[in-house]
Amino acid sequence: MNYYKIIWFCVAVVSLSGCREMFYREVDFTVEGENEKIVVSSEYPIGESFTTRIYHSTLANQALSKGESGTGVGDADVRVRANSGAWQRMYSLSDKPYYYMKDSADQPVYFRPLDTVEMYVSHPNYPAVSVRQVLPGKTEGRVVRCYPMQEGWIALDIELDPYHGNPDDMIGIGILIGSALMANKADTADKQTKILNLEYLYSTSADFAQAQNLQSEGYYAGSHGEFLFLPASALQDTLRLSLFADGWQLNNQTHYVNRNNYYPVGIRDLTLEVRAYTHDSYLYEVFRRNSTGVLLPPPSGVPTQNGNIVQEILEEIASALGGQEMIPPFTNVEGGLGCFRAYSYSYIIAEPSRVLPCTPSTTP
Repeated sequence: MNYYKIIWFCVAVVSLSGCREMFYREVDFTVEGENEKIVVSSEYPIGESFTTRIYHSTLANQALSKGESGTGVGDADVRVRANSGAWQRMYSLSDKPYYYMKDSADQPVYFRPLDTVEMYVSHPNYPAVSVRQVLPGKTEGRVVRCYPMQEGWIALDIELDPYHGNPDDMIGIGILIGSALMANKADTADKQTKILNLEYLYSTSADFAQAQNLQSEGYYAGSHGEFLFLPASALQDTLRLSLFADGWQLNNQTHYVNRNNYYPVGIRDLTLEVRAYTHDSYLYEVFRRNSTGVLLPPPSGVPTQNGNIVQEILEEIASALGGQEMIPPFTNVEGGLGCFRAYSYSYIIAEPSRVLPCTPSTTP
């Protein structure tokens, strides 16, 4: 914190110190009348065997007893069904909080796109809970163009087919795996192609403005684990999107490539994963990002702007006060806590390309 920020920080703290009630109050941690609740944690990729995890909440003043390994519930009565059919019971293994179908008696539970899935969980120590979701449809697409850019990125134009699913579903696009072929800029005998791993996905398409996406220096940003979102309503017709992949920010390259000496000439492999999420699953992802402070770097070569000094001061104050303002947790479990979330997935694969010699293309 520089000299001027210190002054502003002190002034702000002194000004706010008179408002003691804004930041300080005695809390009664006995919470009389408050009961522990069942917590459902279930993430279901459609087409795979259905599993779920069951826990219970813990009061803030309640420490785990000696020898207790956690808050898992391994003896709950967990039942699921699809489309108002017969309820099927799920079982835990060795009293763990993971629930599956019984291997010897029942077939694993598989659900299909657009199935209406219900779950009911009961236990003598907690109120019963239920959850209901209409599973999303499936998204298909293709790569239209893939080419190197003079900025050192790999450009991608993709098309997504019209979507047939719930109108409030959300579409997520992430990079599953990718590597670019890099050539030496210098006119020397070193013509060996090196490999640059591609980890991040960026776009400036206005379609991504319709969802709460991660942003970095004016670009919508995604990665292997973080998806770029847009509403399914944007796929009433075939939608074309422009993106680009980048990997210069990585420091753990198997074959380190100096950005000043190399430029991309094509790809060795590049696969995007496209998911269709229920709206609740999307809201959970937004909550997870906000609560854990997920950030992604800007594209390589893009200058970063100095942060807003007022925002930095407020963040310093929040830190000094212990970060007391909590982000409300998202739950779609009736009578309990947690989230049942589901998504379908498909892959868009770019054909390997190699162009030598190459004058890298510019942004279209």
